[in-house]
Amino acid sequence: MNKVVKGAVTAATATGIALCSPTNYVIAQAPTQTILPVSAGLEKVSGAKVELLSNPILRSNQKAEESVTAFAVQDLAQQKIEALAENRSERVKEEKIQEEKLRKKRLQEKKKRQEAKRRREIKACCGVSAGMEDCRILERIVEAEAGGENFTGKVLVANVVLNRVKNKEFPSTIRGVVFAHRGSRYQFSPISDGRYYTVKVSKHTKRAVRAALNGKNPSKGALYFMERASASRSNVSWFDRALTRLFRYGCHEFFK
Repeated sequence: MNKVVKGAVTAATATGIALCSPTNYVIAQAPTQTILPVSAGLEKVSGAKVELLSNPILRSNQKAEESVTAFAVQDLAQQKIEALAENRSERVKEEKIQEEKLRKKRLQEKKKRQEAKRRREIKACCGVSAGMEDCRILERIVEAEAGGENFTGKVLVANVVLNRVKNKEFPSTIRGVVFAHRGSRYQFSPISDGRYYTVKVSKHTKRAVRAALNGKNPSKGALYFMERASASRSNVSWFDRALTRLFRYGCHEFFK
């Protein structure tokens, strides 16, 4: 007959009594005393079957160990997940950087192609090689010199610059012509007095400059222009004496 006393197993057998101690060992008494390790289930002691009940302390320790193991496994899994997420984040970030570099490179190549195409078009139309920056310079000087003129008046001023670019006596670029100077005296007064740097180019001026670059040229080859009312006496005298007057349009007189 089996009897449980304080968490230990007492098994009555024909030959003696077997006890399950709190230390997870079975102490067999009568006819011999032998210390045997306890295993789950049934064990034979002195030829008799003894039913062993799990020790509560051991069961608690085992559950604690299982919990610790589970937490350790969970923590390791979480670390792996975080590491994978971090690696993925770094890869995504690097991919975005590379994509942005590629986008900028393609944009630069596109601008270069557009620049080359525009230069060819301008060259074919007006005989001057001009890129985007040249166009902006021409727009600013036309706005500064003829901002109050009508469309044709602005086209005429733009063509004076273009005519100079094509003339061997002047610089061969729009920038060179606009910023030409002797000492501190520039060919165009808006460069000297700073108006060139402060004007806001209107859409009207941009259309006029584009028309000039596309070949519209009613200037009759003019290389100079003057606003007589605002010019100094010495300048007026030089224009009248040294140059050939071609025509007057708006507030400007054109010479070559």
